[in-house]
Amino acid sequence: MYLDTISIRNFRVFRDTQVTLVHPDREWTEDLPKPKLLNINLLLGNNGLGKSTMLKAIALAVLGPAVSSAGLYPYHLVREEPGRKAGDPLADAAIGAAFIPHPQDEVAGPQRVDSRVVVARQGDLETLRWEQDDQGAKDERARAWDPIFSASSAAFFVVGYGATRRVERRSQYDSATRTKQVFARAQRIQSLFEDAYSLIPTNAWLPAYETKNPGRFKQVVHLLNDVVSEEQYRFTGELEEGEYLFEREGLRVPFPALSDGYQAFLGWVGDLLYHVCETCPSGHKLAENHGIVMVDEIDLHLHPKWQMTILPTLSRVLPNIQFIVTSHSPLVVGSLEWMNLLVMQPEAGQASCVERIEHAISGLDADQVLLTDFFGLETTRAPEKSKKLRELTLKARDGDTDAAIELMKQMSRGTEGGA
Repeated sequence: MYLDTISIRNFRVFRDTQVTLVHPDREWTEDLPKPKLLNINLLLGNNGLGKSTMLKAIALAVLGPAVSSAGLYPYHLVREEPGRKAGDPLADAAIGAAFIPHPQDEVAGPQRVDSRVVVARQGDLETLRWEQDDQGAKDERARAWDPIFSASSAAFFVVGYGATRRVERRSQYDSATRTKQVFARAQRIQSLFEDAYSLIPTNAWLPAYETKNPGRFKQVVHLLNDVVSEEQYRFTGELEEGEYLFEREGLRVPFPALSDGYQAFLGWVGDLLYHVCETCPSGHKLAENHGIVMVDEIDLHLHPKWQMTILPTLSRVLPNIQFIVTSHSPLVVGSLEWMNLLVMQPEAGQASCVERIEHAISGLDADQVLLTDFFGLETTRAPEKSKKLRELTLKARDGDTDAAIELMKQMSRGTEGGA
């Protein structure tokens, strides 16, 4: 299943916006030509303009008729217009989404599956409900969504990761308690709504696959190594005192001893592979799984060199997954084309809309990217440095030779103290 389009109304910063997303099954047009990476959508925008909110909206829409009983508790999702008087009624928030199903989604007939989720405010509480149109459409849509109520079904596969990604210790992980509290499908997107929600540790589930399904165990080892380059740590698939070992240049390191960057990245990838293993249809390779994966701040803790390759790598390793991610990194942006980018833009009344800016960007360096409309910076220099250069420029224009020479020196090197 892929998300084709989504419309959002009265949902936090979004007063009314519509978004078309990139996925491998899209019909490409002149307005949205085919990019090299067919499964990557990157959300950009200043803080507070709705990148994380967009991921939440998608997560709710994909739960379909299970959204009201999934165990998620919405908090201030309904938009409050500026200047609203206390006691004035709030218009419900509404999310409408169209999904393209695949054979693993067990949908018989429809080439498109629709979802409409409404968030209503009642006093200090908000409730979620799934709405349908006329009765004739109701029966067909309800049947299409039947697999959503099965946690083990491969249908409607979606996983989401918030910006706070912490892997739980094996000794503290209790799958039974999680299942009692929140529906398993909702668990897969819960970290988008709860900062404290932790990820499933790889050593809590992968050892069982080594004996019950060695083929999938080998696939997990291969995929984990495929998402990191050769100069980085290699996943050995070996346990030592209950922790999986990673190796680089002969040095073997247990997962908890890896850097924050490695733990943050390998943690969510390991969690994702757990959900893929649990739901991937029998006889299929894990990389053949279709679905949607959302990651807030994809570049979290990653070295700049890794930021430049992370999305092309994920696109190659998991080509049937539609990735919808956020970032503030110009290095991540520079690895894509404009078709892959969606920009949150401010509107009047503290609202946001989503735009796709047609601007050749692939291959630009970080400074060039930051000066495009995708980021909107006028300069990447420190303020004091920019002020100094302007002063020298004005003097040089007036014929000051010393200022002109100093300007060239300042342009070609840094200075102490940022001046």
